Amino acid sequence: MATLDPEYMRCTYSCEYRGIPGTDHGPDDYPMFWKVRMTGRLWDDEGGDGEDAEVGYADVYLVPDAGLIDLFFTLDAVNQEVANVAEMLTIKMPDLVEDMEIGGDLMYLSSLWIDPKFRGNDLGHAALKAIIGTIGRSAALVVLLAAPVLTDNGPEEGTQEHEAAKAALRRYWMDFGFEEADGDYVAFRDMAQILG
Repeated sequence: MATLDPEYMRCTYSCEYRGIPGTDHGPDDYPMFWKVRMTGRLWDDEGGDGEDAEVGYADVYLVPDAGLIDLFFTLDAVNQEVANVAEMLTIKMPDLVEDMEIGGDLMYLSSLWIDPKFRGNDLGHAALKAIIGTIGRSAALVVLLAAPVLTDNGPEEGTQEHEAAKAALRRYWMDFGFEEADGDYVAFRDMAQILG
């Protein structure tokens, strides 16, 4: 496992958005979709110049002023993944969005992947802190699905191996400060902990 100091991790953010952000946008293009690429500088034992390495990536949906719009209608128009988040927030866990009625953004972390050789150093936590500290500064709520992505090479859904991976992810994000939401969703509201 390679060790990377989070201070030497670089995040590159990209977002394509039509027009000027605001509530007058059509529901399907209202949320901002951000791609974050993470690299880091690694040094060898000889103390040379070091080299850059790919660390991971994240995909993030940011919904500005989420409490001032019809959240379910808006997210349902985007895709099924974010429609599921809207259903969880508006139907199953409405108390999570009640505080957002006075403003604040909703951030949905669609994916966060750290290269396995860098895992074990809480770089996922560092990456999320960086994302919140940049594009999520106005976020009142961060939501993520604490379940591994199903792949051809990974464990099948419902197997003991898959359930163990879900439990490990849940513990990892609960250590960050996330709370149980509904099903495999977890929610984070303590932005002062990050931005403080």
